[in-house]
Amino acid sequence: MGEQEHRESIGRIEIAPEVLTTIAHYTTLDVEGVNKLAPVPADVSRLFRRAVRHDGILLNYTEGKLLFDIYVFMNPHVNVLETSQKVQAAVVEAIDKMVGIPVDAVNVHVEDVLYALDETA
Repeated sequence: MGEQEHRESIGRIEIAPEVLTTIAHYTTLDVEGVNKLAPVPADVSRLFRRAVRHDGILLNYTEGKLLFDIYVFMNPHVNVLETSQKVQAAVVEAIDKMVGIPVDAVNVHVEDVLYALDETA
């Protein structure tokens, strides 16, 4: 029996969905321009009852496809489109690097831009 065959037969590895949402959570917060995660809207939560939720992250894993919906508040004076694309790329890379699971989609929902009180005047 070859070494590769031996490795595949020693057991299985399971990764809890909460691990994936935690990785996405901290990766998103590390992207410059993201202020904080926004709550997942209640109407969306009802639609995806079987999905895993974690502080602004909704993870749906069906038919072998990994899909993230990430709800964020952005900082002012950032390019929202570019920052959202950075979130997408960062989450895909982090999940791939840390657990080796391919991500099918990362949908970024920008819920608002948060200004400091002195910036709104």
